[in-house]
Amino acid sequence: MMEPVILANSKFSIDLLKELCKDTKGNVLFSPLSISSALDPVLLGAKNDTAKQMHEAVNKMNPDIEPVILANPEFSIDLLKELCKAKPQENVLFSPLSISSALGLVLLGAKNDTLEQMKKALHFGKMKSTYHCLYEELYKEGEYKDGKKRSRQLVNCWSGDQTVKFNDDFLDECEEWCFGSLRNADFKTNPDAAREQINAWVKTKTDGDVSEDKRFTLINTMQFKQNWAKQFEIKDKRGDWLMMGKEDKIPLGTIPHRHHVDYPKSPPEAWILEIPYEYKHLSMFVILPNEGTDLQKLIDSITYEKILVWTQPDNMSHTDTYVEMPMFTLKKEYDMEETLNLLGIKDLFSDKCDLSGLADKLKLSKMVHECVVEVDENGTGADGGSGGVVQTHHHEKFSESFIVEPPFLFFIRHNPTESILFWGRVITP
Repeated sequence: MMEPVILANSKFSIDLLKELCKDTKGNVLFSPLSISSALDPVLLGAKNDTAKQMHEAVNKMNPDIEPVILANPEFSIDLLKELCKAKPQENVLFSPLSISSALGLVLLGAKNDTLEQMKKALHFGKMKSTYHCLYEELYKEGEYKDGKKRSRQLVNCWSGDQTVKFNDDFLDECEEWCFGSLRNADFKTNPDAAREQINAWVKTKTDGDVSEDKRFTLINTMQFKQNWAKQFEIKDKRGDWLMMGKEDKIPLGTIPHRHHVDYPKSPPEAWILEIPYEYKHLSMFVILPNEGTDLQKLIDSITYEKILVWTQPDNMSHTDTYVEMPMFTLKKEYDMEETLNLLGIKDLFSDKCDLSGLADKLKLSKMVHECVVEVDENGTGADGGSGGVVQTHHHEKFSESFIVEPPFLFFIRHNPTESILFWGRVITP
């Protein structure tokens, strides 16, 4: 993996070059590494807006949240590959950030082999024992608001029946660090009432409803709503396509096939389209395989390093492009036991499970992940689309076009942290 410090320095150096060259027609010479290293001691003492501005300018993450941020894309790609293999002919949708944060709750009480299996699957490696508190920082780092209303809500809910006595320290840490909450519910003698109790709690956090009736369950959901930076317009009632025209500059590029590290002779595998959201730190990236490229083979070949290279600004050119993209709604619910087992988390749901930091003689009965994404002319969110064709100009006026037809991949990313909020594979809109 490319080291984050190296990546940050490269981005910072290019930003400096552009700014310094704007102000003079003469020679320019500078050392970006020297400048960034001089700013490092200042960063150590910077707080609040000053720290935020400096981190953004030098393209560096808060070092305390860096391990979790770097682990998220790796874990997300592992999940993508396993879920797509399991259901090769079905749509796939999940939130890796949501799933990893839910597992972060388990990590608060996991011990011995259970802990080590989870850390390895989550790509936490030798992260120090305080890693669980980093989820709060990561959530704040990616937090954004539309007016006074959050555009993204991450909810984790534990449910255990009345016979389970959770450790007080675990309950306190759940509330403090991970935006999770535990509710004891009597699944053993009154499962319907218990399910209603949990759903009532979930509804106070999101607009959704999650059904589950196991003895000890982790319920995990993520709500997302964002408008496009420049919205599409409805043209007619063809019913299932989005179109964007010349007035909207869309970053369009191909997977690099020359002069890029690790891919000097590879042919282009796919087209990449970036559609920015109104909150400009967020983007949807659409990956459309080239003719002759099998989507599953493309998925199997994806790595975190490839994603970074494909989506670097220098590899994405702004161009006047005609875009068609299907409106679609994906709603998926997963029982995560089998998938996590394939990723190496083998003890969590078995009698070998060691969650002694949570409660005595406890294993996870079930982990449910539910995810919904709707894409329409306004953006991505929980509201239904209007069901029409949208465009700004006729197709014939453009020298380039980007026609998105299934099957294709997409992911939604918080760009400053490279953290992937959603992955999806669309087979049928």
